[in-house]
Amino acid sequence: MRAIEVGLRFLVQQGVKYVFGIPAGSINAIYDALVDIPELKPIVAKHENSSGYMAGSYTRITGIPSLCVASSGPGATNLVTPAANAWKQKLPVIFITGSVPSTKLGKGGAQELYAEPIFASITKMSRTVLDAHKLPEILAEAYHTAISGVPGPVHLAIPIDIQMTDIGDRELPVLPPVQQPVMDLAAVKAAAQRIKAAGSRGAILLGNGAKAASDSIVPLAERLGWGVATTPRGKGAFPDNHPLSLGGYGLSASPKASDYLNGGSHEVLLIIGSSLGELATSNWEPRLVAGRELIHIDYDQNELGKCYETAYPVHGEIKQVIAELLDQLSEDGLEDEETVSDAFAGLAEAAAASEQVEEKWNTRSAIRSLSAAAPKNTRFFLDIGEFMTYSIQNVGIESGQEFDIDINFGGMGSGLGGVIGAQLAEPNRPTICITGDGCFFMHGLEVLTAKEYQLPILFVVINNARLGMVYHGHMLQYKRCLDDFSQERVSIAGIAKSLGLRHAEITSLDQLQSEHVTEWLSHGVPVVVEVIVDGNEIPPMGERVKFLQGATY
Repeated sequence: MRAIEVGLRFLVQQGVKYVFGIPAGSINAIYDALVDIPELKPIVAKHENSSGYMAGSYTRITGIPSLCVASSGPGATNLVTPAANAWKQKLPVIFITGSVPSTKLGKGGAQELYAEPIFASITKMSRTVLDAHKLPEILAEAYHTAISGVPGPVHLAIPIDIQMTDIGDRELPVLPPVQQPVMDLAAVKAAAQRIKAAGSRGAILLGNGAKAASDSIVPLAERLGWGVATTPRGKGAFPDNHPLSLGGYGLSASPKASDYLNGGSHEVLLIIGSSLGELATSNWEPRLVAGRELIHIDYDQNELGKCYETAYPVHGEIKQVIAELLDQLSEDGLEDEETVSDAFAGLAEAAAASEQVEEKWNTRSAIRSLSAAAPKNTRFFLDIGEFMTYSIQNVGIESGQEFDIDINFGGMGSGLGGVIGAQLAEPNRPTICITGDGCFFMHGLEVLTAKEYQLPILFVVINNARLGMVYHGHMLQYKRCLDDFSQERVSIAGIAKSLGLRHAEITSLDQLQSEHVTEWLSHGVPVVVEVIVDGNEIPPMGERVKFLQGATY
């Protein structure tokens, strides 16, 4: 049996189901082996970059590591960006790149590249495999490394002759047990005591890591009566329509969240599952932590105290920590305990009263209308751009809905690839990708990948005929910009039509109602909806501009 086939059969044994990538000479042994391994399904993308985003989102949602492969040379370098994205998100994606034959290394073969050091800084392990008989064990080691401790991506470069070498009949490698983070019970007890002492004088900030415990965070917040804000990646960890919801904090923060978290009405800030980076904290806003003590819960111990002094760091698997925290809080009750309605009396009613009927057609109203029309179990998958700032504020995530955005690394077009992995992860969930014309021109042909695999994704493309976030950011910072940031409007619906895809062109709110979204999602195939707007309004991105100004001058 060829060495690569033994390795692939090991991955199947671990539950790996998909190979994301693009076939090419130096990895075609992998694709040939798939003919004999039907349990491992190839998803052939239109660009290696997109295939890495597909793998990442599939793994994030299912918890199952995925395999992403690319050729030597340019195929490998095209995987660097999604590998860095997986590194930022702590996702156990296995990246394999091909290589020229091991006997020809260093002799100038076509597409030769020494990929090992290129991936080393953005993976937990990067290695070149030069012994075919060791390939299965090295792949098993890479897999174990990816899922152990704090998860993360790994990379192997495998010369084509190593892949194809017959190593005979081999038993598959056996993995050692994976050690889960041990909860610091003493730290949880100390945090619980501080929470009890604070009574109603606290607030909660949720990051992406909190989504693993979203079911238990709602009863925790209701038990405390504390207001809850979410970071951009944490959006969806707490229902936006809950009376205790403050909305988003950080990039595109809601005024309610900013006023509350930056105000002086609480003495404890409970942070769950956030690395507290720039986009989560409004550029490390000093008022967020001024005059109050921090309780920070995270499964990655390296995040605790990294950005802010933390009085009560709590390391452990977040869902277990929250369960233990609820038990601790239930033992003796809370000082000054209040109900949800007492703590935030009339909050939901006041928020509803402040909502004005949006008549003007623009990006904001289009996204609000799309959100209101979406099914109650929709997953929204956001790309990167101006529309994203409006979506963070105006896509209302209710219980049962999900919100994904790869904002920390922030690759344009990441949503167009990522949403395909998301749909594969949950094939029965309605899935809507919100993207823009700039992203579409980078990776828009992945809609064809969705067509080829019959994935019923609704691609909503906001077309303002410019690089909107770049344009507005430049105008805010420099008060001028080049005409090149804009372009003659191109019909994205027309592109979809030429690809044989269902499509629609939307120019008013009347065309973007519940019956339209229901119809688009009913076909069981991808649909491209082009939303044509002027995009002249300044998007809610002021905090990002402030950061760039500080970094520039």
